[in-house]
Amino acid sequence: MADDFYLPDETVEWIAQKKSELLAWVIQHRHDDDIPFEEFGDYAERLPETLTQADETWEQEWDGHPIQVQIKMFEQDETVWMFVVSMKAPVMNEEEEGDVIVPVLVLPTRQTVWLKKWLTGQKIQTQHMH
Repeated sequence: MADDFYLPDETVEWIAQKKSELLAWVIQHRHDDDIPFEEFGDYAERLPETLTQADETWEQEWDGHPIQVQIKMFEQDETVWMFVVSMKAPVMNEEEEGDVIVPVLVLPTRQTVWLKKWLTGQKIQTQHMH
């Protein structure tokens, strides 16, 4: 797929709304001693590996949109899980049409108990994603 593409406006709006809802849920349910929001950027380099080599990947459907929920454990100085909610979105460019995986929420965490409710749907084998 070409590097230059755009998402339909309605898809961008849905992603923004869903991200806002997910962040509100995270703020309500995460533990105070978990990774502070200000430090999330410190874990950004773990996103590609989480998307391509997740420990668990679950497929779900939200409001008619295909969603993948992925989690991967990293052990270095401490144990941290990367939790990613992505949407398989239609994209368009001048050359072709297709789908791309768009991360909606990327969340590093030290605790997974409060995330268990998201690990539902159809568990699939981890596969390479765009």
